[in-house]
Amino acid sequence: MKMEKTRGLRTIRMAALLAAVLVATMGCATTQMIGVNTVGSPMVNDLIGKLLNTQSAALLAEGMPGNLLMVTGVTEMSPHNRLGLQQCAMLYASYGMMVEDKNKDYALELYAIGKDYGMRALSTNREFRIGLEEGKKIPELVAGLDERYADTLCWAGLNIGLTIIHQMDDPMALMGLPDAVALVRRSVELDPNYFFGVGKAFLGAYFALVPEFLGLGGGPEASAAMFEEARKVSDGKFLMVDVFEARYLSTYVDDQARFDSLMERVLTTPNNVLAGGMAMNDLAKVKARTYMGMKSDLF
Repeated sequence: MKMEKTRGLRTIRMAALLAAVLVATMGCATTQMIGVNTVGSPMVNDLIGKLLNTQSAALLAEGMPGNLLMVTGVTEMSPHNRLGLQQCAMLYASYGMMVEDKNKDYALELYAIGKDYGMRALSTNREFRIGLEEGKKIPELVAGLDERYADTLCWAGLNIGLTIIHQMDDPMALMGLPDAVALVRRSVELDPNYFFGVGKAFLGAYFALVPEFLGLGGGPEASAAMFEEARKVSDGKFLMVDVFEARYLSTYVDDQARFDSLMERVLTTPNNVLAGGMAMNDLAKVKARTYMGMKSDLF
């Protein structure tokens, strides 16, 4: 516990240092943007790395509002900085996942903000931006984005996709599904191993939710195969893959034994098996306990 508090204090000091550096560079608009681009975004990237390796998801969730406000403020000092915009998209999606099981409406607000940052980040690409202005659809445009946009594509797609998962009975929300899938699929094409395979885990959930007869790549077999691909990325150490499979595929095919096995594995695997992602593994445990408590409603 003492070590966890020490890490928390280090994170706070880092945020304070970042704020101090940025204030010192705010002499004029041009100097401000240079300061953010050369100092702010790299330091925020370091901060995100520290946050992801926090041992307690509860501790991380408690501090996320302040971290989000700080990172958002830094980003808006240089509103066309793709890295800063992508960092916001990632953090809003991550925080949404932390609160969605207790406060769906709040999570949807977070995902909406995250989507906006993700789309702004993608629109720093001139061809993508002009294509949207001309009325072209996102699935038509993603092929023009290269590996530099793999992370941005992922978080933009996840913010849209996680919104839809909570609104599967809303026809208007479902209209965004092709966009979410196109964004995440392009991210996976460019970097199959990005962020422990989170894009593949999302596609596994998507395939479970979309019936095979619709011809959209869905169905339980496609879902199971994609979850296995996601699991291989981290050699089974990214526990959110197991949580997603249990919550979406196991419930769809009514496989309670598989559901129990996956949840047991999540709850008994140490968080620190995933270097750089202990907080995500602890969040997986939180979700596993929640879904185990909902089991009678899920089956």
